[in-house]
Amino acid sequence: MAVDALTGDLLDTYRTYSDLLTAVGHSVNPSAIAGYLADGADDGTRDALEEALSPGGKAAGDFQGLPETASEKMEGLLRKLTDEVVGVLGDSGAPETAEELAETLREGTEGDRLRVEDAILLNGHRQFLRPSYCPIDDFRRALEAREDGGDLALVKLVPFIRRELDRRGVAAGADRVRGWFTGKSRDEAVPACLKQIMSGVNGEFKTGLIALDEMTGGADADEWLEDVRQTLKFRSHSSMHKAIAQATSLKYDCVHKALSGRRKAQRIQAEIKYCLEMWLEDEQEGREPGIDEDLRGVPVSEMHGLLPELERKFRTKEDIYRVISERTGVKTGSVRRYFQSNGQLKYAPLAVYRCAAALTSEEAAPVRRTSYLVDSRTRRIAERLAEKVNEALTSWQDDDGDEDLEYTYRELRRALILTIKERRRTTPVQA
Repeated sequence: MAVDALTGDLLDTYRTYSDLLTAVGHSVNPSAIAGYLADGADDGTRDALEEALSPGGKAAGDFQGLPETASEKMEGLLRKLTDEVVGVLGDSGAPETAEELAETLREGTEGDRLRVEDAILLNGHRQFLRPSYCPIDDFRRALEAREDGGDLALVKLVPFIRRELDRRGVAAGADRVRGWFTGKSRDEAVPACLKQIMSGVNGEFKTGLIALDEMTGGADADEWLEDVRQTLKFRSHSSMHKAIAQATSLKYDCVHKALSGRRKAQRIQAEIKYCLEMWLEDEQEGREPGIDEDLRGVPVSEMHGLLPELERKFRTKEDIYRVISERTGVKTGSVRRYFQSNGQLKYAPLAVYRCAAALTSEEAAPVRRTSYLVDSRTRRIAERLAEKVNEALTSWQDDDGDEDLEYTYRELRRALILTIKERRRTTPVQA
C-alpha cells in the first residue's frame, strides 16, 4: 500500500470516526487505535502512526511497515460504529453517513447523546476510548432534581452501580461509589456514564416501608428468618440484625424491633429486604457476603463432625489443632475448644471451619513435628550425655568387647534416648 494512500484514506477515515465519537462526548485514544491498526508492525511504524493520529500530529511518517489491512480495519471500525449509532437512534429518519450522524447528535437532545454514549461503552469500541468524566457537582444536582430527590437505598443501589460501571470498563470501590451519592466524596468528577445508568434507576431502589410479606414471599416470617440466619451462618438473630444495621442507614433498634418478637410489624424498611437479598444472592452465586465475620460462625457440632476424616490424615489431634492455628492465626487452645462438643461453646469462627474443611480434602495433610530438643536445658543435658556415650563406645571398642564397658555404653545410650524423648531437664542418675 502506498504511503499517500495511508496518509489520505486511513487518516480521513480515522478523523470521521473520531468526530462521531466526539459528538457524543467521547474522546479517542490514538495510542490504542495505532496499536490496533499497526498490529504486527515494528515499534517505529506504530509510533509514527500514533503521532499522525494525535491532535495536531504530523501526517508525514515512515509507514512502510504498516500492514496492508490497516486501512480496511479503520473503515471497518467506522462502518460498525455508524451502524450502531443508527441502531440506537432508530432506523427511521436517522442519517446514514457518519458525518450527518455527528451533526445530528450535536444538534439533538442530551437524552439521545447519553443513550449513544452509553451504547458505545458497552460494545467493542470502548477499548479505543479515553475515560470520560463529568463534574461531581453536576451529578449531585441531577440527583436532587430526580422525582425521588436522590433518596435511594444505597445498600442495594451501590452494588448495582458497581456492576453497571464494571460492564462499561470502570472499576470503583463500594466506599467510593457511596461517597458520590452521600456527598462525602472528595472526587471532583464522576464517570460520565453514571448519568445514563441513573436514568434507568426507578422504584426498585426506593426507600421507606414495604410489606413484610414482600420480603418473605408470603412464608411464615419466623421460619423464613431462621432459614436466612442459617444460610448466612449468623451466630444469632441479634447478630444478623446488627449486620443489617452496619450495612444500611438503619439503626440496630429499628432492625431488631422489626424482625423480633412473635407479633411482627406488617411493614418494614425496604433496606432490610434489599440487604438480605444481596447477601443471599452472594451466597447462592458462590461470592463471600460482605458481612463482619465476628457475627458469623458454624455450630461446633459441625466442627466435631470433621474430626474422623482429619484424624485419618494427621498423626495426632494436636497436629490438627496446630496446623489450623498456623493457617488462621487462632490460638491452638481455642482451636482445640472448637472441636469439643461439651456444651461450653456453641459456635466456631468461619475461618477455622473453612480451614478444617479444606484440610479434609487435602491429599497429604501437612504435619510439622516439634523437635524433642526444642528446650535449651534438654539440649545441654543431651550434649553432655552424648559426649559420655561416645567416650564409653570408644573404651568398649578399644578393650576388645569388655562386657562391663559394653553395659556402661548401652546404659548411657539408653539414658540419652530417654532424656531426649521425655525432654528431661536434669541429668539421669545413670549418668
